[in-house]
Amino acid sequence: MLVVNRRKKHGVAFREVWYAEESCGLDGIILYRGAAKPIGKELRKVRTLITDLTQSEEEIVARCQKDCRYQIRRAAREGITAEYKIGKEITEQDIEAFCTFFMEFWKSKGEAAKGEAETWEKYKEEIETYADEGVFAITCARQGGQILVYHTYIVGDDFVRSYQSASQFRNENVSARIVGIANRYLHKADMMHFKEMGKRIYDWGGAGLREEVKSITEFKESFGGEELYYYDCEEISGWKAEAVKGMINLIGALTDD
Repeated sequence: MLVVNRRKKHGVAFREVWYAEESCGLDGIILYRGAAKPIGKELRKVRTLITDLTQSEEEIVARCQKDCRYQIRRAAREGITAEYKIGKEITEQDIEAFCTFFMEFWKSKGEAAKGEAETWEKYKEEIETYADEGVFAITCARQGGQILVYHTYIVGDDFVRSYQSASQFRNENVSARIVGIANRYLHKADMMHFKEMGKRIYDWGGAGLREEVKSITEFKESFGGEELYYYDCEEISGWKAEAVKGMINLIGALTDD
């Protein structure tokens, strides 16, 4: 179980708890992510895929589909390399570079609209919170000096959970084929890096069955992970937390202390 203290408002702690088996027993407004069973109010049931990092590298790669294995091998011939920053290694410049890249990726999908600056700041603040807690990772795949793909992760004691992914595949100056190779290679390289760190579980961060995410899920499934369902939930603990939650429900937001 990983507890992230996100902020404190009006004397109430807002916490995020990852992979809990049961209530964490802390006060405040608590969002459970990836809980083994519903805790408090169930928000949604999530389908994901899990890769067991206790397997050998050969076993992990062997579970991948044939074309996936080919593209992972091809990366070396294309001169693609991987880089990693974890926890306190992540600088302000790293965060800003990722957020800018991610927003360009978002716009390339036609999904960035009004409030772009606010969205950029939201991502930046969120990543800074995780990085300050030492539980965030940013990885990237490069070809020469150009970054083709970014991945980010929530990092616990024995797990990593894929959080965001962004690529250059809609950039007309970059080959979509090379970006696809770089993306598969980076996932494999990430898994090996986290395995060396002693992590046991690689969570693909969701694998939905809706039509609009079908291609993303098929990409993740090509790595041969095992299906798992868990829950996102909310628990309100303590009279002050209940009062603040009531205000949030009433007005939709709170001012900072």
